[in-house]
Amino acid sequence: MDLNSWTPDDNARRFATLIATASAVFTFLALWMGAALHPLLALLLAAVDAVIVWLVARAALRVYFRR
Repeated sequence: MDLNSWTPDDNARRFATLIATASAVFTFLALWMGAALHPLLALLLAAVDAVIVWLVARAALRVYFRR
């Protein structure tokens, strides 16, 4: 895989996916184990968190990688 061929949008999308996935896993475990929520509710809230984090991170990373 040639990393130099990635466009700024590709970089932003891939890194945002990585950040959102890590955030969702942390949120799921924190809500399930730490806050003792039902696992399905914790999973739902983690998915919502992942979408929000992905949107924010992708927008910020697109600006960062385009400069």
